[in-house]
Amino acid sequence: MVEDLVSETSLQKEVKHDEEKNKENSEGIEESGSLNDKELSEAQRDRVERNRRRARELREARQQTSTQIKKPRGFVDTGGGFLLEDDEDEGRGQIHTVAPHAPLVHSSEQPHCMLCQKPFPQSYLFDTFDYSVCDQCRDDEGKHSLITRTEAKSEFLLKDCDLDLREPPLRCVRRPNPHKARFAEMRLYLRAQVEERALVVWGSEEQLSVEKIARDERRQRAANTAARRRLRALRMDVRSSLFERTRASHTHEYGPERPHKGDQDDLYERTCACGHVEIYEKM
Repeated sequence: MVEDLVSETSLQKEVKHDEEKNKENSEGIEESGSLNDKELSEAQRDRVERNRRRARELREARQQTSTQIKKPRGFVDTGGGFLLEDDEDEGRGQIHTVAPHAPLVHSSEQPHCMLCQKPFPQSYLFDTFDYSVCDQCRDDEGKHSLITRTEAKSEFLLKDCDLDLREPPLRCVRRPNPHKARFAEMRLYLRAQVEERALVVWGSEEQLSVEKIARDERRQRAANTAARRRLRALRMDVRSSLFERTRASHTHEYGPERPHKGDQDDLYERTCACGHVEIYEKM
């Protein structure tokens, strides 16, 4: 009995000791877990803050992009019957050549306007066509308008060599063809320069007018001749029985031969009914 009691008390002490040890371990685990949870929450808060800041930046950038209004494609009236595309509305991805700023030079070295005789640092006509006219005196609807290469050749009777090879060659502005995009580029010239080149080629306005009148007359004669030929062919097709074929082929029918009146005795002749006389020699 005594031994059994001693064994039970010893067993109870061991169980109690094990429970106390397990309790201490559990408390240590809870403390370490709470510390880890605290560290993870701080890291998560940092990451959430970074993500929130990045999302805010993306939203602001998207709002700025959506608020931009696309400018409609603009055109500039040249005054010569053509609408030129604005350089600012060119397609994306293309390299645009921007005109350089006016040089800062002394007024004594600046070019003078041909109309107002005032110096100017920079102008569109001077930079594009090397024509000394300031922007204030520029007349887009008059002599400073732009004309195509075809109009310059037909209106002023010029050739390609007069525009490209004769010194100094005339400058031009190249623009896409408004009729077909696949066609060659359209070359536009300054009307005032084309008029000056026409005076150099023809000498005077009177000579140019005379040449225009002569060419118009030749063109009219050619048109009248073509019209007469078409009318003649139509008459032959419609009224062939009543049409007199004045240019029909003819076969000569000669009469008897006779000696030719002349110095030589071996010459003979014969006459056709149409009046043709054939003279020949017999060997």
